[in-house]
Amino acid sequence: MKTNHRIAQLRQLLDDHKIDVLIITNLLNIRYLTGFTGSAGTLLIASPSHSSDDFGLLCTDGRYGEQAELQIRESGANVQITVGNNQKQFASSKLFSNGSPCIAIEPDSTSMTLFNTWTKIMERTIAPSDVKIETIRQFKDEEEIAAIRTACHIADEALTAVLPRLSDEPTESEFAAELEFQMRILGAQGPSFETIVASGPNSAMPHARPTNRRMTEGDTVVIDFGALWNGYHSDCTRTYFLGSSPTEQFKGIYGAVENAQKAGVSKTVQGEQISAVDRTCRNSLAANNLAEFFTHSTGHGVGLEIHELPWVHGDSMSSLKNGDVVTVEPGVYIAGELGVRIEDTIAITESGSEILTRIAKSPVLP
Repeated sequence: MKTNHRIAQLRQLLDDHKIDVLIITNLLNIRYLTGFTGSAGTLLIASPSHSSDDFGLLCTDGRYGEQAELQIRESGANVQITVGNNQKQFASSKLFSNGSPCIAIEPDSTSMTLFNTWTKIMERTIAPSDVKIETIRQFKDEEEIAAIRTACHIADEALTAVLPRLSDEPTESEFAAELEFQMRILGAQGPSFETIVASGPNSAMPHARPTNRRMTEGDTVVIDFGALWNGYHSDCTRTYFLGSSPTEQFKGIYGAVENAQKAGVSKTVQGEQISAVDRTCRNSLAANNLAEFFTHSTGHGVGLEIHELPWVHGDSMSSLKNGDVVTVEPGVYIAGELGVRIEDTIAITESGSEILTRIAKSPVLP
């Protein structure tokens, strides 16, 4: 992983926004820029007009000194390290000594207590930053897409391995635990999020948590899951019918959602309006008088966070670009009866798109 180009992008953004020094407290943003994965750290990055030195400065505590040196060396980031969590020492960096710099801090990840502490130590005004590192993170490079692809593959293999267990009528919680365990066996750091296994009437709740309800013949089962690999997430949803003879209601709803999802996926190409992906899914469901039962947005970006830019909804003013990784996940939910959702994680490429979640969508168990 080489991260200096990411730091260069950020430094240019700081220049454009007339910010001299940015204090970065979001640990995922620090990881993205430096490769450092510790649970304690603050990073300083200066704009090129403020400092001709292109290095950053990472402050962490004694638990992570060796780890920080190793990970920053592996990432190739031109970042110096200070250990000890001494904010006064950190504040004495020469990055702050050039005149009276405009200092900004990440407002979304900085507590009021920490903000006040930094302001007191600096003895100058610190402003909330209007530069969002997440806008750089939105566009994945080949290495990041490869990591997400691996996470998707692990999740696919795990569900394939445990899917036959549905015939044994486990509880939702038992099946979720087995699926998460299998992802770890296959190399995942853990699940991307709390696995959703929702059966029968529970399947009509889009984000139902697994319960001790035992899944039995005639149930609809929604499984929303993902694997975490090398810090990157995957996200996939599949819906199944337990039994060899799906009901007419299930078949009608499943077919409508499947068609809507296919239509939405067909729109995930570079240059397409994000709102068009959402609109296409909803129009497809509307043709079957089911649009009112699709109660959430069509998708979201995936990367170091399970939900990140870009947001796939009807009010988006953006278009898909090379390097975006998004989900397309329409669903229909009939309260007290059943729900159906189908979701894939998709990478946008210069030549089109790549569906990264490959497990079959057949609703009837083999």
